[in-house]
Amino acid sequence: MHAAFAGLEPHFLAVEGHMARALEANELRVDGLISDLGTFHGKMLRPALVLLVAQALGSITDVHTRLGAALEMIHTATLIHDDLIDDANVRRNQPTAHVRFGNTTSVLLGDYFYTHAFTLVARLKLPDVSLRLVETTNVLCRGELQQQCVERDAAISESEYERIIYGKTACLTELAAEFGAAGSNEPLRLAAANYGRACGMAFQIVDDCLDFTGDPYKVGKSLSTDIERGRMTLPIIRLLSGASPAERAAHERRLTAPTGPDDVAAFREAVIASGALASALSTAKDHVRRAQEALTAFPAGTARDQLQVLAEFIVARDF
Repeated sequence: MHAAFAGLEPHFLAVEGHMARALEANELRVDGLISDLGTFHGKMLRPALVLLVAQALGSITDVHTRLGAALEMIHTATLIHDDLIDDANVRRNQPTAHVRFGNTTSVLLGDYFYTHAFTLVARLKLPDVSLRLVETTNVLCRGELQQQCVERDAAISESEYERIIYGKTACLTELAAEFGAAGSNEPLRLAAANYGRACGMAFQIVDDCLDFTGDPYKVGKSLSTDIERGRMTLPIIRLLSGASPAERAAHERRLTAPTGPDDVAAFREAVIASGALASALSTAKDHVRRAQEALTAFPAGTARDQLQVLAEFIVARDF
């Protein structure tokens, strides 16, 4: 476990316990599907944000672990649906849900995680918290839809890309940090939200970069899916903006109408050779700096230090 998560192990166990109980169907076949899915959830980044912010500003309570569980369940739902959309075969070095169970079951599994996350939070009887969760999930779905709408659109701007990754990733990390700061004064809640949002933006940019250079085993999922789907990520946008008219025309052809694996490989090499990847990673580091600046509003202590380290880990990771 990374140093940023030190001391959180018992709280992570509580989060996983809440998830397991929330997903119980009391139907043998459905419970079997959930069991077969195994530890398919994400890297526990969102629960970690809830927990570390709560610890930095006071203490971790049962409410925090329940909120962390709900956020991880929503994130898991997006992973299940994204893998189906991307036709990705591997996640966490295991066959993806749609490969194992079929497309229809995979869609329903994702829906199952969504609805049970909402139920878990509704049972806390905190209307404002429930409303924020629903509002954020709406933003998340809008971001995913917007991403689908701009596939193979070489005219997409960086500002639209930023809106997309805020919707599909950063809005949930923003909410996680905000949930951790619940009960604190407004300046601290705002600082927490700013930290979570900046971390999420950095995380998604790095994730987009790893699609080009990551080790498939370490990343634990299929690579080059962004190129194959014509998904307009920051490295691709930077490649196109820095290319000559002739180069741009060739890149756009490979992106919008690839003829096979050779086109995908050539496009990937062009992104790396152009410096677009390094440029995108530099932008991710800028977001990390903003995240760390937001933490200056927090009281000094171990948890704040861990949040600093967590932000740095986002751009240093190779998985």
